[in-house]
Amino acid sequence: MEKVFLEANIYIKVLFAAGMASMAFDFVSSFFTIVYQRVIYKKRRAKYDESYAPMCSIVIPCKGVPKNFGNNLRGFLQLEYPNYEVIYVTESANDAAVPEIQKILSEDSRAKFAVAGLATQNAQKNHNMLAALKEVSDKSEVFVFADSDIKPASHWLKEIVMPLQDSKVTVTTGFRWLVSAAGSVGELCHTYVNIFIYTCFCAVCYFGGVGLWGGTMAIRRKDFEDLGVADTWSRAAVDDMSLSTLVLKNRRKAMVVPACVTVTDDLLPTVRSTVLWFERQIMYLKSYQKALWVFPTLPMAVVTAGLIFLLPFAAIGSLLTEYSFWQLGGGMALIFVLTHTATAMLYPFLGKMPFFGRFLLLQPFLRLTHSASYLKTWTTRTITWAGIKYKLSGNGDVKELTR
Repeated sequence: MEKVFLEANIYIKVLFAAGMASMAFDFVSSFFTIVYQRVIYKKRRAKYDESYAPMCSIVIPCKGVPKNFGNNLRGFLQLEYPNYEVIYVTESANDAAVPEIQKILSEDSRAKFAVAGLATQNAQKNHNMLAALKEVSDKSEVFVFADSDIKPASHWLKEIVMPLQDSKVTVTTGFRWLVSAAGSVGELCHTYVNIFIYTCFCAVCYFGGVGLWGGTMAIRRKDFEDLGVADTWSRAAVDDMSLSTLVLKNRRKAMVVPACVTVTDDLLPTVRSTVLWFERQIMYLKSYQKALWVFPTLPMAVVTAGLIFLLPFAAIGSLLTEYSFWQLGGGMALIFVLTHTATAMLYPFLGKMPFFGRFLLLQPFLRLTHSASYLKTWTTRTITWAGIKYKLSGNGDVKELTR
């Protein structure tokens, strides 16, 4: 019995070592993102020419009426930038978004509208954006892509475009910062996943040169055409990950622009909706970056679940058996959870964090939802996005689409 336990204890130690390695990555990524926002990017930003203002076309795919929809759309026409146009696009002329778009068209001559029709071999969002690009001005030098569920700050366009004056930068990207209004478990779960992705993006983008968020992306028209983005999007299941892979493949560089991290209170309301949303993000990783999907993502998912479940197991086991809480691995599991909580304590340095006390208390559970999202991706090649099911090929192309 003692021998069996000692052997099991070795496995627990290995699990703990792997868990602390993953937590070290989380901590370093979070700390680096703080430094990047406050120091590194500001130094880069100071070197840019403030007068740089190429003609821009902003493409905004719309579906339905998300929270603050009208204000969000009008926000794109209230930007402090001298020369740009906005193209709103829907899949159908009967979409619920169309009445509000029609009002805006009558208010500002810079606004355009396109109807894409139904996608048959790529993501509907990609299909919509490609249709919108047919309406852009011949004078447009930069394509900017944005989601309709954010309202950009007045400086948003200037900031997202400015790094493109550097020929070494091919694509720029922003992100979103979620601010929970209700403090529910579902909203805090979505908040945590969002922050986790953002810190990973900042670190990977800086050191690896790539990492994009489809809610805010800008690329020079020439680079868009030279890289064959339209051809890739015509088959792909997603916009940002497919473009990110294309940039990486061609040894180009992307840049995260902290000034374009847009604050929003439009959060997913339930844990289940967040798990499904994050599962879709990991499915894209599976399709476009298989090496990252298998390693380090697989070890992180398994190790995290193992250590979090080990904590109550050790507590109960110490009461029912001759072994102590520490002998059963409880001490190691507790250290892992506390380290994870310490990493989360860095997040208020990145942005506003209401209900932060509750957010900290929920950390073990919030982290466990990552593992649930990840493990589900091993059993399917199908994603569901905005009511459409996409069956993906091994390289991320759409094989089959079901409405």
